[in-house]
Amino acid sequence: MQTGKISEIAYKRSVLKKIRDKSENLQVGIDGAHMAIEDVTMVASSNCILKWFFGCERYYLQKTLNDIYASGGVPKFVQLQINIPDDFEEKQLGRIIRSFDETASDMKVSIQKCDVYAGNVSDVLIHINVIGMTEKMFSLQDIKEDVDIVMAGTIAIGTTSVLVNLYENRLRNRFHDTFVDDCLKISEFTDIKKITDIAKKQDILYMHHVSDGGVFAAAWELASAVNLGIEIDIKKIPVWQETIEIAEVFDYNPYMTDGTGAVLIAVKDGAALAEKFKSAGIYADVIGHITSGRDRVVMNGDEKRFLEPPRGDEIYNYLNEKGEMA
Repeated sequence: MQTGKISEIAYKRSVLKKIRDKSENLQVGIDGAHMAIEDVTMVASSNCILKWFFGCERYYLQKTLNDIYASGGVPKFVQLQINIPDDFEEKQLGRIIRSFDETASDMKVSIQKCDVYAGNVSDVLIHINVIGMTEKMFSLQDIKEDVDIVMAGTIAIGTTSVLVNLYENRLRNRFHDTFVDDCLKISEFTDIKKITDIAKKQDILYMHHVSDGGVFAAAWELASAVNLGIEIDIKKIPVWQETIEIAEVFDYNPYMTDGTGAVLIAVKDGAALAEKFKSAGIYADVIGHITSGRDRVVMNGDEKRFLEPPRGDEIYNYLNEKGEMA
């Protein structure tokens, strides 16, 4: 299997079919699991740091918090489970914990539990669990044919922010310093809280965080979640020139790599919602709509192509420079 999220086929065959509970929380395309306890509804999400690299604590914690935001919730508590090699230095462990603590404080969440195990692993392996409270719940059952899909945010923000930080010196040898400085600021746009705060005040139907596999994967997952088709106009998808330039350097498709910082939103009046975002200084557009049947299609003018099921993410091909731990 490729590094990253396993394919939808493998997930359905070897995960969903083995779990007796058939709740909506276990479907493809669900960012967070809602849990009703008496008069309180909680939402939980998790992530796993698969490859250790400089700055990964902030990147992966943000991805996990974004899942909570996209599920209509507000993240509150973080739980960490850290596995380290037997010969891992305690000083390095302390640096990791300090980085997580500083990051959690910046993101206004609290680390409530942190377990650390030394064992037979070749590198640091960290599981991140985030628990929040829901302010507004959405139902997939409300998504029907002809519902608009709005994208708020731009493509490949997650991958761009990570690679620019990892390979800054290499990029400065190729681009003007001003361009690289602008690219370094892209990490500020990986947080989707502002987007979801605006969306929750509107009459939206559902939100899905663009993450592993990029906007094409997110579109596929959204269609899978409702067992319908989707048609996307590639020319409507918001793009920053910086992300295109960085993608050309590393030779990956920016539409198919980590898009942490963007959200797909199902809504009846997409144009009105897109204008709300634009007036708030957020890139947004109606990029497509839900269709009958099961086809997942991307249009580029008169050219039509079919989306393929997501398989991993190319970002993992480049996460092999650890740099110095902060």
